[in-house]
Order: sequence, then C-alpha cells, then structure tokens
Amino acid sequence: MNLTELLDTTAARWPQKPALIEEATVVSYAELAQRINELAAKLPSLGITCGGRIGLAFPNGVSYVALTFALWRVNAVVVPIPTECTEDEIAELVAAMQLEGILSQQSRGESVVVATDCFFARLNPPPHDNHGLNLALIRFTSGTTNARKGVALSHETVRDRVLSANKAFGIGPDDTVIWCLPMAHHFLITIVLYLSVGATVVLARHVLAKPFLEAVDRWKGTVLYAAPFHFAMLARDNSGGQISSVRLAVSTTCALSQDTAEDFFKRFGISLVQALGVIELGLVSLNAAAPRSRWDSVGRPAGDFQVRIINPGESGCGELAVAGPGIFDAYVAPWVPREQVLHEGWFFTGDIGRLDADGFLFLLSRKTAVINLAGRKVFPEEIEAVLNRHPSVRESRVYGKPHLHLGEVVEAELVLSSPDTSLDPIRQYCREQLAAYKIPMRFIVVAALQRTPVTGKIRRTAPEA
Repeated sequence: MNLTELLDTTAARWPQKPALIEEATVVSYAELAQRINELAAKLPSLGITCGGRIGLAFPNGVSYVALTFALWRVNAVVVPIPTECTEDEIAELVAAMQLEGILSQQSRGESVVVATDCFFARLNPPPHDNHGLNLALIRFTSGTTNARKGVALSHETVRDRVLSANKAFGIGPDDTVIWCLPMAHHFLITIVLYLSVGATVVLARHVLAKPFLEAVDRWKGTVLYAAPFHFAMLARDNSGGQISSVRLAVSTTCALSQDTAEDFFKRFGISLVQALGVIELGLVSLNAAAPRSRWDSVGRPAGDFQVRIINPGESGCGELAVAGPGIFDAYVAPWVPREQVLHEGWFFTGDIGRLDADGFLFLLSRKTAVINLAGRKVFPEEIEAVLNRHPSVRESRVYGKPHLHLGEVVEAELVLSSPDTSLDPIRQYCREQLAAYKIPMRFIVVAALQRTPVTGKIRRTAPEA
C-alpha cells in the first residue's frame, strides 16, 4: 500500500476541485497530482533510493505537500525537519535518522537543483535497516518520553489512523479547511486526511486575526484546526468579522484554557472542540459531544480507539493507556519494534488522567512531570494555568525541586510582561487561587523558558543549581 493511492483516487474522482489554496494560487487535485508525478520522476536520478530516509526542510505550502507525496511515490521515507531547527539540531537529526539527503529551499553544500527554490543535498549515511517495514514517515521527537528518538510509521499505519480519525472528524468533499499549523509537526491525520476525502485546504500564511478571518470569509471555511494560541488571538479580534460558515473548530497541540474557550464562544458563537493527538497513536480522543459543559476534557475515544486508566488512585487518576488502529510501527535510534513497547496491545502514554462517569477523558499532567510533595501529587499544569492568567505573567514553568525531607517542593520560572514587575501581587494571586501546598516556594524570573530541541516542548526538569 502507498499513501499516494489515496490522493490518486481523489484526483480521479474530483480532478477540477480545488485541493490547495495558497494566497491567490488555486491548485486543483489534477494539478497537484501532476506536480507530484513530475517531481517523483526526477527523484531517482538524484540518488534517492527505495526505503531511503530523506529530510524535508520546507515551510508550509503547496511545495511541502507535493514533495512529501512525491517522496512517497518513489517509496522514500520522509523525515520532517522543522524550519525553526538550528544547524546543530539538524546535524543531530541527520546522524540519528541516517538521512540519505535533505530537500530544502536553500542550497546546502554541493546541492542539486530539483525545481524552483528546491535543492537536494546528498549525504552519505551509514547503512540503515527499515526491518522490512513499508515506512512512510519518521518523526524525530521526544515522543511520550524525555529521550530523543524517531517514531516510525508505515503507509499502512498512516492509512489506518486516517480512517479512524475521520470517523470522529467527519471531513468530506464539501469541507474547506483553514490551515495554519506547521506541516512539519502536523500532516498525517490532517493534510493527508483532508486530501484523501476531497476537501479543500486553504493555507493561511498570516496568523494575524484580520487576514485569518478574511481567509475564512473569502473561502467559506468550514473547519478550523489550530492551537489555543490561534483561537485566543481570534477571540481578541474587534473587527466585527464573523465566521458563520465554520461548523467545526478543533483546538489541539496543548491544553485549552477556560478563558480562551469562553472568549472564543462569546466572540463567534462557536464551541471549541479539544482533541488529543499523540505522535505514536494519531487522534486518540475528541470532545465533540460536550465542548462547553466539559471544556477542559479532551472528550471520548475517537474513531476505533479505546482508553483506560492504569492503577487509578483514590481520585481516579492514573496513567492513560490506549489501544486501537494506527499505532506506530517502531522507535528509531535505537530501533525498538512496536511489539516490545505495547502491554498486551495497550500503549502506555505517560499522561496522567482520569475518566468521568460518562467516559470523558481529562488530562492532568505527564507522569514524568508530577511533583511528589510529602505524599501529595501536584500537577504542574494546574499551577501554570493559574500563573498564566495573571496579567503580569507572559509564560510560566512549574517543576519539582528535590528536597531532603519533603521529597520535592514546588518552584516556578516566570517570563514577565515587564522586567520591573513586582512578584508580590503574583504570590497573592496564587494564595487566592491555589491550595497552600501548591503555591511555589520560590519564583525565578527568566528571559525565556527552556525548551527541548526540535519539538519545542517545555523542559520539566528542575534547573541545575
């Protein structure tokens, strides 16, 4: 099976239907298929081999989509390289994933011109082994652990998770999706899904509220798939523009705050639907059933997935385990097959959560992030949510600091909106909003929070003394 078959079927059924819209350029399904075929015809001459791992360092755009499918057409393995990566991070990714080459907009060393603004840099990796799998993509990520690794996905696995996800999304040929997330991080159960069912994808190059709303209005967008940051930005818009054509607004990438959920509904009359996506799994859950009454839930299991809570405590909290279709095939560097990771078919996500009586899933923290304070479990995300609501706090990071007698104590790093801000009002705000044991014992003002390379996730470990 090859994922290009999904696009071929759509192009044959709706050849003249718009597939991708980028600014004023409208690309039909037939035109997209032709562009993919033309690129695929060039790739073998560059030395790209069947099963070879190719880094793709491109920004969002028609070219990103066409190159991905062209690589799949020649049975190469796509390894996304986020555009924000530094050269050191790219070098680490190249070595760990044993890349044969990199496709990018910029010439790198002795590059070969592939097309306008597209260059291929040939590399000389040591021999690698895909272990007989029909691999489509490897995401270099921290995954559900703190260890850096690649998550390997076969064509069959991606197809299965796409089919499962759309049982929850219900995307079809009448939908127009307004897209603004980075394709290097989000592509399979989004872009591949949309193109497999004949939807139109509008690539919103500007994430400012006014041009974004104008794009929704111009193209009569029906689906928004974005991060809480984007929805908070739209909620603050005071232009009066409406998005009455939107039937589904999905919030993903991180937890949705109550303020954002309520502000967006007040502004547009549309409920934000939280989704839980995991790179090893795909779309795990979607809160389409009760987005307002349970705004802080990621919903019930999506598509054909099942969820359970492992070893729940008195409060019902425990580690989230998931079973279903489209579970990743292996970890890369070192190679660990799926069978060695699963527990009797269940994948332990490392997330701490609970299920309510109606089967709605609530996520509280990461297993590795939970702070153990004198026998109490403290969830950093809960405290961060309070801190981030304070007008003087731009961003926060809460972590556990080892303590001789208490096990750990709560500390917080703060990025302030102004460097001369006093911490006293922030401490008082915490006293009003949090139980005493959850209030950080120490606040540290920093210029920026530490994040993991490539993925950009907040580091949870305590800073070195």
